[in-house]
Amino acid sequence: ESKSSRYNYLEGYLYPDTYEVYVGQSASSVIRKLLENTDKKWTKEYANKAKELGMSMDEVLTMASIIQKEAGDAEQMPIIASVFYNRLKSSSFRCLQSDATTVYVAKFIKPNVSVGEADTFSQKYYTYKCIGLPAGPICCPGDDAIYAVLWPAETDYYFFGHDTSGNMYAAKTEAERNAMMYKAVVGGEEDDG
Repeated sequence: ESKSSRYNYLEGYLYPDTYEVYVGQSASSVIRKLLENTDKKWTKEYANKAKELGMSMDEVLTMASIIQKEAGDAEQMPIIASVFYNRLKSSSFRCLQSDATTVYVAKFIKPNVSVGEADTFSQKYYTYKCIGLPAGPICCPGDDAIYAVLWPAETDYYFFGHDTSGNMYAAKTEAERNAMMYKAVVGGEEDDG
């Protein structure tokens, strides 16, 4: 939908799956096969639910891609989706603040473009600065992440984090999140002094 504003315009649309690829098969035919699979996976039920939520397929895939990178497992995805929806609806937390987008900018964009282009793409993808969703997906999300965007958990969380074992902690306030993360990582109560 918005090729010119994104880094890789097919990012998010090459459905992760098992494919048969043959020796001598052209790259364009392989890409076409992946895109056709994405179209098959984007069911009428998904399209209707996205419409009900007021989202385009591109917006769903963009949010799902961030959730794919942020979640430790499929069970965490609906909760992370709810955090992002809560932030998108909030006037206090207008940025998603996803570390996954920071990694995408640092690891995949900056090393492959000029300094000027890196600055431009950083403004479009770095979710500690840009308001709302980034310019496009940051990976190709699977069905669990897409489903989580379409059917998120209902929470009043605005923050989440993971400990070193991948356990997720969600909170209403940044102070709650920091206290939980401190306790999870250090194993005790946070020292106020």
